[in-house]
Amino acid sequence: MCGIAGIVTRDGSPPSEEILRSMAEAVAHRGPDGEGIWIVPGIGLAHRRLAIIDLSPNAAQPMHDLSGNFTIVFNGEIYNYCDLRRELEAKGAQCRTHSDTEVILEAYRAWGVNAFLRLHGMFALGLWDAHERRLLLVRDRIGKKPLFYAMTPDGHLAFASEIKALAPITSLAPDWQAIRLFFGLQYVPSPLTGFEGVKQLLPGEVGMFDEKGWRTEKYHEWEVGSRKSKGESQIESYDEHIRFLLHNAVKLRLLASDVPVGAFLSGGIDSAAIVACAATHLERPLQTFTMGFPSLHMDERREAREIAEQFWTDHSEFVAQPEHLAVLLDDLVAQYDAPYADSSALPLWLLARETAKEIKVVLTGDGGDELFGGYRRYRAYEKAIAFAKIPFVSLASGVVCCASFAAPNWRRFLETVSAARRDPCRAYGELFCGSYFATSRLHEIFHPEFLRETETADAVDFITERTSLVERRTSPLEAAMHFDLTSYLPDDLNVKMDRATMRFGLEARCPFLDQELVAYALALPLREKINHGKKKIALRRAFFGVLSDAVLYRKKRGFQVPLADWFRGQLGFLLRERLLDPSLPIARVIRRDAIERLIRENAHGRDHGNRLWMLLTFSTWLEKHS
Repeated sequence: MCGIAGIVTRDGSPPSEEILRSMAEAVAHRGPDGEGIWIVPGIGLAHRRLAIIDLSPNAAQPMHDLSGNFTIVFNGEIYNYCDLRRELEAKGAQCRTHSDTEVILEAYRAWGVNAFLRLHGMFALGLWDAHERRLLLVRDRIGKKPLFYAMTPDGHLAFASEIKALAPITSLAPDWQAIRLFFGLQYVPSPLTGFEGVKQLLPGEVGMFDEKGWRTEKYHEWEVGSRKSKGESQIESYDEHIRFLLHNAVKLRLLASDVPVGAFLSGGIDSAAIVACAATHLERPLQTFTMGFPSLHMDERREAREIAEQFWTDHSEFVAQPEHLAVLLDDLVAQYDAPYADSSALPLWLLARETAKEIKVVLTGDGGDELFGGYRRYRAYEKAIAFAKIPFVSLASGVVCCASFAAPNWRRFLETVSAARRDPCRAYGELFCGSYFATSRLHEIFHPEFLRETETADAVDFITERTSLVERRTSPLEAAMHFDLTSYLPDDLNVKMDRATMRFGLEARCPFLDQELVAYALALPLREKINHGKKKIALRRAFFGVLSDAVLYRKKRGFQVPLADWFRGQLGFLLRERLLDPSLPIARVIRRDAIERLIRENAHGRDHGNRLWMLLTFSTWLEKHS
C-alpha cells in the first residue's frame, strides 16, 4: 500500500521535479517508509512506500523492468502474485525481487493490457510504456484503491492517489452538480469528485494517455445472474462454498504480508466470520481492535469482547467521545478531500489511529452487507414492493403519508410503498436518499438559484437510472443491491476505509471483497440473501456452529455515531459556529431558516443527526475551497 502520483507532458518536456515532490509530499502519510521520484522527457512518476511485501530496498518504486521499457508506480496488493510469478518464470521471465510490483511489470510484458484481468487483489497503478509512449492508469474491479486524474490547461495529464496531491498542478474549484448529488447520497459518485476538471477512475477501468489523447474503457463489469436452487443438497453446497471462499480469501490476505496482520472487530457477523477464519490459519493469537461509544444503544464493545474471547484474540478496545469530533472535524474534511458525510468516518479514524500504533495490516468485514443482503433498507424495500402489489394498500398509503399523526419511519415506509407502485427503481432512490436530503427536502433548504443551476443533478434520478439498467434483467431488490455494490461501496465505504487507514500508514484488507467471493455471491438466488424479512440467510447458515447464535442473529447496528444526541449537548456550539454565521460561504447556498429549523427539531427529539453532520462537513469543506 502506497501513495502514487505522476505527470505526463503533452509536449514531451520533463515534468517539474519540484511539483512532483510536492505531489509526493501530499500523500506522504500513505507511504511513510520511503520516497521515489523518476523523471525523463515526457513523464515523471512519484511514489511513497508503505513496505508490506519484500521489505528490501530492491522493491522500491518507481520500478523498471529489465528492458527499461516499462516503469510502474503501484498502490495495493496482488494476492496471487506468487502463482503469477511461477507462471511467468516458466515463460522465461527473470524476477530480481520478491515483490508483487515486479510481477505486474512482467505480466504486462507477457500479456499486455490483458495482464490486468489476471490480477487478483486491490490495486491502483500508473504504468509507463516507453515503446508506445503511453501511460496506463488502472483500478481494481471493486474500487478498493483510489486513483484521480486531471488535465492541466497546457494539456498535460496528472494523476494521484488523493485529490490533494493534484493541487500543485491544477485548480480545485467546487463542482456544484456533484455537490447536489452529494446531498442526496452523502458521497460524490465517481467519476465525479466534487471538483471541476478532476475525475476518478471507475472500478474495473483502465485509462490511456498517448498522442491520441485521453480515453478510458472498462475491463470488468459485475453481473447479476442468479443460480436456481435445486433442493437441500444445493443449499448445503452454497454454505460449503461460501465458507470455503471466505476462508481462502482470509488465508490469501494473511499470507501476502511480511508483517503481522490484525483485524477490526465489531459485534456483528461479518467481522466475526473474518476473525473465525483467521484464527484457524494462525499459530499466534490474532490482534483485534474495536471502537465503541459512551451511548450504550450504539456500543458494541461487550459483544466484540465475547467474540474475541471465543477465538482467543489479543483484543484492544477504544471509545469515541463527542470532543473527538470537535477536535478532528477539520482534519477529517481535509483528509477526505471531496465532500463526504459518512459519520462513521470519525470512529474509524480513531480506530485506525490506535491500531496503526500496533500493526501495519488489518482485516475488515466490509462488503458482507452488499453481497449477502444485510442492510435494514433491503428489508424495508422488499416489504414496500410486496405491499405495492396490493391495490388498496398502495392507494391508502398515499393518504396516510400525508397524515400528520404518522410516525416519521412509518411515513417514510408508506412513501416508499406509494413510490414502488409507480416505479420500483425510483422508490429505492427515495428510500436511500431519505436519510439525507432527498429531492423534496432539497427544495426546503437550498436557495432557488442553486436548485435551478443544478436541476440535472438529482440523487434520486441518479439512483433510478443506475438501478433501472440492472432491473431490466433481474428483480428490483437485486438491482438495488447491485447499485450499492457498484456505487455506495466503492464511493462511500471504500473511500472511508482507505482514507482513514492510510492516513496512519495502515493497510486495510477486505476478504468479503475478494473477486471470487463477490462473483459467487452475485450469482446466488435472491432468497439465499433476503427472504420475507430475513437477511444474510446463506451467510448465517454457512457459519452456523462456528459463531454463536447471539452473533448470527443479533440485530444489525452498524458503525453508527450518536450524532443527534451529541448535537443536542456538547456539540451544539459547532452547529452555531459553522452553520449560522451569515458571513460563511454556506450562506450563499443554503437558507439559514432551514438550518435553524433542523437544529430546533433535533433539539426537540427528531433525529436530524445525519443531515446536520452533512451540513457541518459541507460548510467546513466549502470554506476551505471557496
